Amino acid sequence: MGKRKKKEINILIGLNIKNYREKAGYTREKFSELIGISTRFLADVEMGFTGISIKNLKRICEVLGISSDRLLWENKNNLTIDEKLSHIDPKYLKLIEEILQKQLEIITMVYYK
Repeated sequence: MGKRKKKEINILIGLNIKNYREKAGYTREKFSELIGISTRFLADVEMGFTGISIKNLKRICEVLGISSDRLLWENKNNLTIDEKLSHIDPKYLKLIEEILQKQLEIITMVYYK
């Protein structure tokens, strides 16, 4: 097999996928299972040897709870609160909302004291 040429866009997307996969705590094996692709294919994507289809890109974003711009652009490391909350089991969202509301009330009381 000859040497495979990497495209710049595939390298960027692959590195971003790997970065967010690791931040989410997924092994390559578990993540590829969740996406529905082979571990070898995911490795090739992460190393920039191959591109990813729109269908798989969408699935990756769904599993990671991020928007596609996180994977398509550089320097997008800071997740928004919406993206962080998208990883939370929905049964806990009401509790988180209540906690945040209480925190806002405390901040308001201290600030306007």
